[in-house]
Amino acid sequence: MAIVTSLGIGSGIDLESLVEAYVNAEAIPQEIRLQEKEDRLSLELSGVGSFKSSLSSFNDILKRLTDADAFNKQVVTSSSDAIDVKSNGFASNGDFEITVEQLAKGSRYNTDTVTDSSSTVGNGTVTFSSGSETFDVVIEASDTLSQIRDKINEQSENFGVTANIINGENGSFLVIDSQITGEDNELSISVSDASLDKLSSSNPSVTRVQDAQDASITIGTTVVTSETNEFKNTIEDLTITVKEKTIVGSPTLISVAQDTENGSSLIDDFIAGYNGLMEDLTGLAAPKQGRLAFDPNVRQMKQQMANIVLQTISTAVGGIENLHDIGLELNRDGKLQISTFTSDNIPSGQNRLDDALSNNLSNVGELFASSGGIATQMSELIDNYIASDGVLTQRVKTLTERVSDIDDEWSTLEERLRSLEERLRNQFTYLDTTVSQYNATSEWLTSSLKNIGFQNND
Repeated sequence: MAIVTSLGIGSGIDLESLVEAYVNAEAIPQEIRLQEKEDRLSLELSGVGSFKSSLSSFNDILKRLTDADAFNKQVVTSSSDAIDVKSNGFASNGDFEITVEQLAKGSRYNTDTVTDSSSTVGNGTVTFSSGSETFDVVIEASDTLSQIRDKINEQSENFGVTANIINGENGSFLVIDSQITGEDNELSISVSDASLDKLSSSNPSVTRVQDAQDASITIGTTVVTSETNEFKNTIEDLTITVKEKTIVGSPTLISVAQDTENGSSLIDDFIAGYNGLMEDLTGLAAPKQGRLAFDPNVRQMKQQMANIVLQTISTAVGGIENLHDIGLELNRDGKLQISTFTSDNIPSGQNRLDDALSNNLSNVGELFASSGGIATQMSELIDNYIASDGVLTQRVKTLTERVSDIDDEWSTLEERLRSLEERLRNQFTYLDTTVSQYNATSEWLTSSLKNIGFQNND
């Protein structure tokens, strides 16, 4: 039996082409189907990813607008470095002249002198008291002045007392400062043993260098004092911090005004964010070129967003109940814009917006940030789509799994085609061998018959 090493050698028939044709006939339709399926799913997955990204970008803007104080920003200025002032956003507009009469201070003592910083003082307990605060330091007989300083500074219950050493011509002594300010918080230093009298504030040789005192300011003609250099709500909703005394007759001017530019910027960002989202969704849902053409999620999102824009907010206050009240409207393309319509009875959209930002900032904030406000509703809607259990998140997960399943289908197809090719080769190998044998028999018979003819002629 002839050994066939390649299909068709024995039979002379192009069996390789036949095998290839049979395999291609089975493979090509399946490969086209799988490739189209993979392309379709990949395109949809890409579109859903872009959909989700667009929602997330707009949601970042909405999160700022859902802050109840988003619009309640104020511009607070001070005419000198002597005073810092901050607003909580709710201070009334106005100008104030403030004179800093004195700063708040804590007590300072110079203790009695010893020979030098390596000298010992005595032993016992030193108690530091200021107002309601107190702490103890235990002094050993072997403790030097330097060690006493360190014990004071490092005591865990120390409420703000600092000790330093001055080495003078007449000896060394401690300078003890209290950071607790206010005249009712005078520092007191008492000792449990007479050997420590050099540290006691009741010792005539211990000098009170500085008394604790209140800060004092004059607002217009009103004098106000504070234990610290901070005056909180002295002017309602303002925190004033004094840093240095002002020159007599040259008060610092504090000015408080609403930050209308902040409100205008927030509105601009909202309009741009909304319109950018609508453009993205329109592109994704375009009938011919859109990656999510005719997608129900895109259509639903556009409709729900438009409904929120057009509705009246029941939780809004102050006569501002919808976007129309602040001059905004949807145009024919479904995008937000400042209304250009005006009449004798209806101000232009820009005028309505300017009036709301100048006179009703808190109410504008309620329109967006209240429990049923526009930004709140939009953000909650978007969260339903992009949260970890949201519609689009689950859709991405499902699509990713389906794309992954296609790899298995490719593997299954490849295995089936390999099996088909192997079966065809086995069948055609048998055919090739059989035909080869018949051809060999035919050649033998032909040759034999020719030989018989020659013999008869002889």
